[in-house]
Amino acid sequence: MNYRLLVYLSLLLWGVIAYADESQHLPKQRYQVEIEVPAPLKSLLQQHLEIIKLRDNPRMTPVEWQRLALSAPQNIKDLLATEGFFSPIITPLLTTQNNVSIATFTVELGTPVLIQQVALKFTGDILQQSSKDLPDIQKLRDDWLLKSGMQFRQENWSQAKRSLLTALLIQRYPNASISKSSATVDVKSNTAALMVEIDSGSAVHFGKLMIEGLKRYPDSIIENLNPIRTGSVYSQSQLLTFQSRLQESRYFRSVEVTADTKTANADGSPVTNAPIKVVVDENQAIKMGVGVGYSTNTGARTQLTFDDLNLFNLGLRMTSSLKLEQKAQILAGEVRLPPTKQGYRDSINASANHTSIEGQAVTATQAGIKRAWGSRKREQYIGANLLTEQVKLDGAESSSNYAATLAYGITLRRIDHDLNPTRGYLLNVQFAGAPLASLANGTFLQSYIKTQGYYPITASTQLIARAEIGMVNGKNSAPAAFLFRAGGDQSVRGYGYQSLGVVEGDAIVGGRYLTTGSVEVVQWLTPQWGAAMFVDFGNAANTLQDLKPVYGYGLGARWKSPVGPIGADIAYGQATDEYRMHFNIGVAF
Repeated sequence: MNYRLLVYLSLLLWGVIAYADESQHLPKQRYQVEIEVPAPLKSLLQQHLEIIKLRDNPRMTPVEWQRLALSAPQNIKDLLATEGFFSPIITPLLTTQNNVSIATFTVELGTPVLIQQVALKFTGDILQQSSKDLPDIQKLRDDWLLKSGMQFRQENWSQAKRSLLTALLIQRYPNASISKSSATVDVKSNTAALMVEIDSGSAVHFGKLMIEGLKRYPDSIIENLNPIRTGSVYSQSQLLTFQSRLQESRYFRSVEVTADTKTANADGSPVTNAPIKVVVDENQAIKMGVGVGYSTNTGARTQLTFDDLNLFNLGLRMTSSLKLEQKAQILAGEVRLPPTKQGYRDSINASANHTSIEGQAVTATQAGIKRAWGSRKREQYIGANLLTEQVKLDGAESSSNYAATLAYGITLRRIDHDLNPTRGYLLNVQFAGAPLASLANGTFLQSYIKTQGYYPITASTQLIARAEIGMVNGKNSAPAAFLFRAGGDQSVRGYGYQSLGVVEGDAIVGGRYLTTGSVEVVQWLTPQWGAAMFVDFGNAANTLQDLKPVYGYGLGARWKSPVGPIGADIAYGQATDEYRMHFNIGVAF
C-alpha cells in the first residue's frame, strides 16, 4: 500500500474519532413544532403531521429536520384538503433558541369548499322494482348525507357512500357495489361536484334452510324459530332476528346464521335464491351449579341449580333451583317446551317457598302454566296458576289462603343497550286475578305497572327515572302474594326490604295500593365508573287516603360491568331517620 495513502487514512480515522468524542460532550439539539391554526383543525395537524411524528426520533439530524420543514407545508395542505380547505396560505419559519430548533407554521385557511352538485346514478335490478318495494330510489336520494351547500369533508364523503351502499346491502341487494365515484373540486370557485354510480345487482330472495351441528335435538327446534319464509326478499335484519332467537333459546352454545349470496348458479348466472345456512354448537345437556352471595334485601344466600336441556330426549328444557337465604327459602322448577311454529313458548312451573320479613312469615306452594310470545322488544304472556299459602303474623291471627288465578302481562323494551342502557325506556304491565269465588277465598284483580327511563343529559351525565303503581280490586282481600309492600334496593332506598306497608299486630303486611318512584342522576367519571345521586319515594297502604309516600335520599357508586350496572348506595330514610346500605346489579326488567 502507498505510504502517503496510509498516513492520510490514519489522519482521517483519527479526525472522525476525535469528532465523535467531542460530539458526545455537546448538548443534544432539540426540535419543536408550533402551528397557528383554528382549534378544531389544530388537533388534526398535531395528530397526523409527519414533522410532529418524527421530531422526537433519536436519529433526528439538522439536515433531516430541514427536509421535514420544507415538506411540511404540502403535508398541511393535504390534511386540510380532507376538511374542505383546498386553498390555504401557509407561512413557514425556522428559528433556533437555546439549542432548540423551532419550526413555526402560520396557516390561513381560506374559503372552504362547498358542495355545489350531487349526482346519484343507479343501475341493476333496482330500476325494475315496484315503487312499493324497498329500498326506494327516491328515499335513497332524500337520505343522501351530503346536500348541496354543505362543506365538503373527506370523512363525510366516505361515510355518505358507505351509508348509501349499506341501504342496498341490508335489503334485497346484498351484492350491490359502487361502480364509480368522484369528487371534482374547483379551487377557483371553491365548489365540489359529487358523483356516485351504484350497481344494485340482482334482487336476492331467501332459499332453503340448511342446518349443521345438531346432535341431540331435532331440526324442528331450529325450524320453529325461523322467522324467514322461503322465497321472501333478502333482509339482513331477518337474519339477525333468526340468530337472536336461536341464541336466546338456550339450546346452543354458539350460533351463526348466514345467507350464501355470492355463489353463482351452475350456469354462471348470479344467485337469486340464497340458501340460509345455520351452524350451531349445542349446549351441554346437563348443567349443575353452586353459588353463594349476599343481598341487602334478604341477606346471605346459597344456591344450587340443576338444568336438563333435553329432558326425556324430547327437547324439553328443565331448570330447577334451591335458594337458601336468611329471610327467604325457595325450591323452584320449570319445564319449557320447544317453541312452536307460531312462535309460542309454553312452560309449566312449580315452586315452594318460605319467607319471614317484617313480622310476617309466609309458606306458599304454587303450580302454573304459561304461554309467552313476541320478541324481546315486545314480549307478552298469559298464564294460569294455583296458589296455596299459610300466613303467620307476630301479634295477630294466622290465616290460610288459596286462589286459582289467570294472568296477562306485556313488557316493552326500547333501550339502546340491554345490559348498560343510556337512552330509552322499559315498561311492564301485569294483570292477575281470581275470577271464580269457588276457586279462591274471594274474587280479586291485581293491576301493576312499572316503567323505567334513561336519558343522557350530557355525554357523561345520565338521568334515570323509575315509577311503579299497583292496585288490588275486589270485595275480599287477596292472598299475601298479590298484595303490595315497598322498601329496599329496587323500591324505596333508605328503608328495609318490604318494610313499608300496612301495620297489622306487630307485623308489616301488604296493602291494596302501591306507588313508588325514583329520580337518579349518574355522573360518569370514566367510561366504566360513575357517581350517583338519587331521591326515592313511595309507600303501600289499604286505602288511597293512607297512601302517603315516604322519602329516601342518597349517594352511590356505579360500575359498568360485563353483566350490567353494579351499584353500591348509602341512603337516608327520612321517615325512620336511619341510613342503609344497598347493593344492586343489572336492569330489573
